[in-house]
Amino acid sequence: MVDPGKEPDRKAFLSTVPLFSGAPERALEVAASVVRPRSFEDGSVLFREGEVGDALYLLAGGLVKLSKVDLGGHEKTLALLQPPEFFGEMALLGHATRSATALALSKVQTLMLFRDDFERLLTAYPTVNLNLTTTLANRLRGMDDEAQVLSYKDAPGRVAYVLLRLYRSGVVELDGSQAVVRLTHQDLANLAGTSRETVTRALKALEQEGVIETRPKEVTILDADGLEEVLHGIR
Repeated sequence: MVDPGKEPDRKAFLSTVPLFSGAPERALEVAASVVRPRSFEDGSVLFREGEVGDALYLLAGGLVKLSKVDLGGHEKTLALLQPPEFFGEMALLGHATRSATALALSKVQTLMLFRDDFERLLTAYPTVNLNLTTTLANRLRGMDDEAQVLSYKDAPGRVAYVLLRLYRSGVVELDGSQAVVRLTHQDLANLAGTSRETVTRALKALEQEGVIETRPKEVTILDADGLEEVLHGIR
């Protein structure tokens, strides 16, 4: 992760982005020459669901939330993204509109890759095309796994899953040897696809199990293995 206030070395950064993993040097040089930097303040909307999109975003600094609004008008958080993730590519495939809303949860720095350049890179460099396909397949697989967990697990199991997902993806702050998730109960509810009240009760149950500790807008993961046991019904 780079300092959100400082533009990264473009080529060096691009080499870490999954879209360009293993790509030829020339592909990195071409991409570095066409991407455009753009920064966003904390709380800014990068794009909204349903808008026409003409660029994908390479996340170089900060934290971004992707979310959708369901038919009942409730927000569902799809992902919390950190560098070096990329997002917003769906609107460039088949000239679709934005499939989600992207919100900056901190000061955010991105590099934007516009449609024409994106399509040229996919055509000219098979590695980039394969990386895109692989990423989309992995995301779809992750959505399937999440749908199963959130459909069949009880509330503590669902919240345990969300906390483990945040823990494994690195969306935590380290406080000594402990991992701290700095999200509100409503944020966690949006990730778990349930109500804030249900999340509050589930957190209390997990705290009684000794696997987490809660404070306002903060959950400390004390025992990740214990969360796994809750998730799989061992506890």
